[in-house]
Amino acid sequence: MVWLLDDHWDKQHRSYTMSVEQRELAPLKLRSHGVTLGWMRYDERYTPYVRETELLPFIQLVSRSTPTNNDAALTALIDHWRPETHTFHLRTGEMTVTLQDMTMITGLPIDGNPLCMNTDSDGWRTQMHALIGMVPPEPREPEPEDKKKETVAAGAPFTWITSNFGTFPEDANEDTVKTYARVYMWNVISRTMFVDGTGKNAPWMWMKALTVFDSKWSWGSATLAYLYRQLDEACCRPSGGIGGFILALSM
Repeated sequence: MVWLLDDHWDKQHRSYTMSVEQRELAPLKLRSHGVTLGWMRYDERYTPYVRETELLPFIQLVSRSTPTNNDAALTALIDHWRPETHTFHLRTGEMTVTLQDMTMITGLPIDGNPLCMNTDSDGWRTQMHALIGMVPPEPREPEPEDKKKETVAAGAPFTWITSNFGTFPEDANEDTVKTYARVYMWNVISRTMFVDGTGKNAPWMWMKALTVFDSKWSWGSATLAYLYRQLDEACCRPSGGIGGFILALSM
């Protein structure tokens, strides 16, 4: 049982639900995808562009193989997370994933510029077309009898990306190599570092972060902050899933 700290969080926390209310909760669904699913192959001609972003060590790591997530075991760990301290409260003490852990385990840079940019999605299709030469089709308009209209996020479905960029042309010129390298990195970032709750789309904002390759972003800091936020929400969620860089909890 997690030691209870703050009443505001305790009444929502998974550990409170199980220990005080005596409710049995199912394991959370881990939204981490990994990149060893045959969806896109890394080509060595991407390397100069990937190196510019300082993501080369990370991409080389996750492009090989990643450990299989154990939903039950990692959920048990997440049940000990406290949003007040951003640490796991265990019987042996407190522990967490630190910035040093992030860079030592993943090779992601923690120095550099904070990943802060305008996330306004107005005109994102035009900007995406300028970067990679195509955009996903417009979503189908909902039928009048549909009671609920789903909000479509700015970005592209992973299936669309695989269909259009899954096979790298052997006779590609330098501009094409650059485009495919950008899409490859976009996919890796969306599938591993910043996995969202749906697990279906690559958000436009991560493509936008790759507009200039040598922006010197502190990718490790942003990835850790995103993971903390995902853990804050997941530990108070009775069911559903968790995104973020879950691999940091099992590597």
